[in-house]
Amino acid sequence: MPDRSASDVSGTSGVTPRILAITNENPDWLEADRRQGDEAWRALVSGIAEEGYECRAFKFFDDLGFLDDFDPREWLVWNWGEELAGRPWSDAEVADEIERRGFAYTGASARLIRQTQDRMDVKRRIHTAGLPTLPGVVLRDPGTVAEWTVFPAIVKGAHQHASVGIDSEAIVSTPAELARRVVWLRERHRDDALVEPFLDPREFHVAVWGNEVPEALPPVEIDFSRLPDPRDRLYTEEWKGDLASRGNKSIRLICPAPVDRVYWHRRLETVAVAAYRALGLRDYARIDLRMLADEPQILDVNVNPDLMTDGGSAFVAAAAAGGFGYARMARRIIEYAANRMPR
Repeated sequence: MPDRSASDVSGTSGVTPRILAITNENPDWLEADRRQGDEAWRALVSGIAEEGYECRAFKFFDDLGFLDDFDPREWLVWNWGEELAGRPWSDAEVADEIERRGFAYTGASARLIRQTQDRMDVKRRIHTAGLPTLPGVVLRDPGTVAEWTVFPAIVKGAHQHASVGIDSEAIVSTPAELARRVVWLRERHRDDALVEPFLDPREFHVAVWGNEVPEALPPVEIDFSRLPDPRDRLYTEEWKGDLASRGNKSIRLICPAPVDRVYWHRRLETVAVAAYRALGLRDYARIDLRMLADEPQILDVNVNPDLMTDGGSAFVAAAAAGGFGYARMARRIIEYAANRMPR
C-alpha cells in the first residue's frame, strides 16, 4: 500500500489525542443483538488501548451530557452512535450533539449522514460525476408503478440504511409484485420505494478511507455461488445478523477479489475512490457495486460502515487483507479524524 502524506494521518496539534469511544444502547434490543454488538465494542475499545491511546468508553440511550466533562482540545470522539433515544435513522442527531459540544469525531459529519440517507440524491450526484450507476425511479404509491417497465427489478427503501427493508421479496418480476412491494415499504417502513434493474452478476464491496488522499482497500467479493435462487443472492440485514441462517452459512466474503478477473480489481477501486471523492466522504466508508459486463455499477454508499468482528464486515475483511489488524485499522481511522481537532 502506498504511503500517505503526513497531513492525512496525523493530528494538526501534534499531540496524541485521548479517545472518548461512544456507542448507543437501546433497552428494547434483543439479547442476541446486544451480545453481537458488545463483542465488536469490546474489540474496538481494547484495540484503541492496544495502540497506546488513553480511552474512556461510554454507552448512551438519549443523553450525551457526559461529553461535557471533557475538553475537545484533548479528546477525540470515536462515534459509534447509530440512534438517539431509540429513533430509527437518528445517527445524524448523534453527530449534531457531538458537533454542538465542539468535538472532532470519527466518520461522517451530520451533514454527510443526512445527504447519504437519500438514495436517489446519491444516485443523481454519482451520475453527475460521470460515474456508473443504474437508472432508477422513486415511487410513492402503487398507482404509479406504470412509470417502471424494466424487470426483474429490485425495490429498496428510498431513505433506508444499508440492507434494511431488503429481502427476497424485494426482487420483483411484474408490475403487480412491484405494486405490492411499494405498499409494503410504505406500511412497514413509512418510506418511498427506489426501483432499479436487478443485476444478478457478482457483487463487490470496496472499503475506502482517508481524506486528502483517499485510498481503496482490497475489494471484497460477496460470493453467492452457493445460492442457486437469484432472489436469495442478497446480503440482507437478517442474513448478516443471524449467524445460524441459511444465508449467513452460504455467503462467503472473499478478499482480495476477484481472483479470476484481475483487471476488474483496479476498475472497482478506481470507481469506489471516485465516488468517495464526488460525495465528499471522509475518514472511512464502503461502496457497494455489482458488475454489468466488465463495468462496476454503484449500488449503495455506506458512511460509517459496520466494523463487526463476526466475519461479516467487508470493511474489516478488506483492512485485514491490506495488512491492518483490527487495532491498527482503528488507529488509522483515529489518525484521519484527529486532523479536525480544535487547537
